[in-house]
Amino acid sequence: MSLPPVAPHVTAAAVVALPTRLRSKLDQAVEKQGSWTVTASDSGVTIAVDGDVTVTLTTPVDTPDAAVCTCLLAPRCLHRAAVLSAAPVRTTHPHHAAAAGPDMAVPEAVATTETGPPATAAEKAAATQVRDVAALILEHGVAGAGAVTQADLLRAIHQARAVGLPRLATAATRVVEHLRAARRSTPGFHLADLTDDLRETLTVCHLLGAGTGDQRAARGTSRRGYEPVGDLHLYGLCTEPLRTSTGHVGAVSYLTDGTATIWSLAQARPGDGDTARTAAHASVNLGDVTLSHRELGRAGIIASNAQASADRRLSHGNAVQAVRTAGRTWHEEPADTLWRQPIPEQAARWLSARELARPERPAGHDLAFLDGVLATDQRGLLLRTADRPGPIIVVAPHDDPVLPYVANLRLLAAHATGMPVRMIGRFDGPRRVHGLAVAASWLPDRFGGHVDLGVDQMQRADLPGATATTEPSGADRPQPPLHLLTHHLQRVVAVGRSALVPDVERDARALLDAQLPTAASVLRELRRAGHRRSRDAFGRLSQQDSIALALAWLVAGAYQDAAATAATAGSWQAD
Repeated sequence: MSLPPVAPHVTAAAVVALPTRLRSKLDQAVEKQGSWTVTASDSGVTIAVDGDVTVTLTTPVDTPDAAVCTCLLAPRCLHRAAVLSAAPVRTTHPHHAAAAGPDMAVPEAVATTETGPPATAAEKAAATQVRDVAALILEHGVAGAGAVTQADLLRAIHQARAVGLPRLATAATRVVEHLRAARRSTPGFHLADLTDDLRETLTVCHLLGAGTGDQRAARGTSRRGYEPVGDLHLYGLCTEPLRTSTGHVGAVSYLTDGTATIWSLAQARPGDGDTARTAAHASVNLGDVTLSHRELGRAGIIASNAQASADRRLSHGNAVQAVRTAGRTWHEEPADTLWRQPIPEQAARWLSARELARPERPAGHDLAFLDGVLATDQRGLLLRTADRPGPIIVVAPHDDPVLPYVANLRLLAAHATGMPVRMIGRFDGPRRVHGLAVAASWLPDRFGGHVDLGVDQMQRADLPGATATTEPSGADRPQPPLHLLTHHLQRVVAVGRSALVPDVERDARALLDAQLPTAASVLRELRRAGHRRSRDAFGRLSQQDSIALALAWLVAGAYQDAAATAATAGSWQAD
């Protein structure tokens, strides 16, 4: 049984209320989460924390009174603060102000521009509060970003929501979730994701604080609910398992309609590795239709009065009227249209969507629809396409052995090279995709037209046999060595200021040799900011040094992201 989500300000208030001697023990208390016994009730959950001590959370946990401990020190007790610090972050609150959007009136006394009114003093103060905590995270790294630092960030998140900054609050909430996943060694954690979300958080703080750029975009828009989208006739494309850094597992199915528009239907719940393996076979309801995600990826659905979010994520449940129809293969309409779009145009669609805030990116924006012949070399499985001079590298989205991605790709590399396939992948960089699903005429009928590489387990007998298809070396356009800069950005996130050791200069020279002087310059400035330490009149380390490090890190991160995007865009264009 999992803990219910908790509003950010509730957790923050519980940590602030702790005496200093207990605050230093909070991280150790949170680490004991695995030994807690969680019992559900109609009103919430009860957690047996330590002996006879229990903490009761009454849902929704959006006020301090909803979290009660039985110990004598309550509510200023370690048990209550530890439980709240371990619970997921509640991402919405009914009393938070909505972000300024196109449909909101702007007071006449406020000067406006095409990019929206400038940030108010309250908005700038909220952004500064988030920035200061993010700077402390970069100062000390993941190891130093314990429950107290997370509570500080949750307090700042609450303030950002209260003044109408949903984009900032959402990005900072993901940072908290990544930090918790890293400290729990959750399989779904990736340092690159934490790095990206920290960059997004600091970018929004800078845009609001400096008043530059599109202020409406910097504020963001509050997450909208599901709205009617009319009648839809949908055909399943594929299904992939979900495994998040927050400990949730599930599955998402992608579907297309008669206009080749992509829709998604997702379902996730708290679970472990075993649950992730079977999640795609669990039942999902779409109106009166009950079928598994794996079946949905191959079926047809006619939905009356369908509801979906603005990013084309479908609502499921009894409110929708739906009937099941026969599915269609990838070589039939409407799916076949997706493969007729040139690869450079598909890549441009993906890169264009990446400029949007994550909640605003449409479903399937990053899917790649590829036709080609399988090959292999020292990099692993490759796909040679007719309109690309070099091969596309196909990798697994997850290397967790619980999921069959890696095993399936290895089988294809060993026994299906030289064979034509039709593939759905996810763009992942210069001429690189995550392999999600494969269709081929030689696949057994039991797969229903295609193999979902993260769901279906292929066997040697399902494959035709290997042929001579070793890819010659040197076929790819060389890529700039931006990984040298990426490496140091991620090291600062992981370790903090101490990560900026002398090998930074070696990598800066390598970037200069590769004709990347700006990359070398921002890396050297990051090192200088990391080495700069000053004290105030009382001998305390200056907070301004942390802010200077965060700014240098943001500059380097913004350059790295822009340069990597440009290199990726060039790699997918026709030569």
